[in-house]
Amino acid sequence: MNMIRSLIALCCIVVLAGCAVKSGRTTSIGAEKLKKASQLFSSKDEPVEAEEMIRDVIALYEQDKNQIGLAEAYRQYGLFYRSNAVNKFAKYYKEKGFLDKTVKFAGRYEKSVEYFKKSMEIYTDYGNIEIMSNLYVSLGKTYDLMDKKDKACEAFNKGLENFATFKKGNPEAKELRSEELANYESYIDVIKKQVGCVEGAAKAQ
Repeated sequence: MNMIRSLIALCCIVVLAGCAVKSGRTTSIGAEKLKKASQLFSSKDEPVEAEEMIRDVIALYEQDKNQIGLAEAYRQYGLFYRSNAVNKFAKYYKEKGFLDKTVKFAGRYEKSVEYFKKSMEIYTDYGNIEIMSNLYVSLGKTYDLMDKKDKACEAFNKGLENFATFKKGNPEAKELRSEELANYESYIDVIKKQVGCVEGAAKAQ
């Protein structure tokens, strides 16, 4: 079960086309930094350095007016705030705080939700629906950590609805998943049961 929980931590779906992003050196630099930052907080338990990198990338993309880049940076910031690495550094963050001094350790999940929603807004505006199901899953998992089961279940349902819409228009899209799971719908069904959602996952049409 722990393996299933860790599946697709950063991306549930791999699509052939990928997201359209602004080209250029800054995009490449930002993408590399975000990749490293993700590794630092997701597998190396080095959240302090990870946050520095994420904020550097946000500043870079803001200067470059790279909205899609910002959307991804916001998504990673959301994942950062709710990460196990941050939880393990609880004493550090309670004493010294985050780089964003308006964020308290006790409010880290609220900030995570805020960044996921900021990311969603940009991706929606630019029509990048392929990433939205991932964001809804991340949002749902964060609500679960906040003991907001109803909101978590609603987010998982929206993720499934978005996935169905995307698959309908992009039948060639491939899913990245464990062999133990039949498809994305099965993945959503598993995590909904873990959270305790009353109804089973709706089936995509």
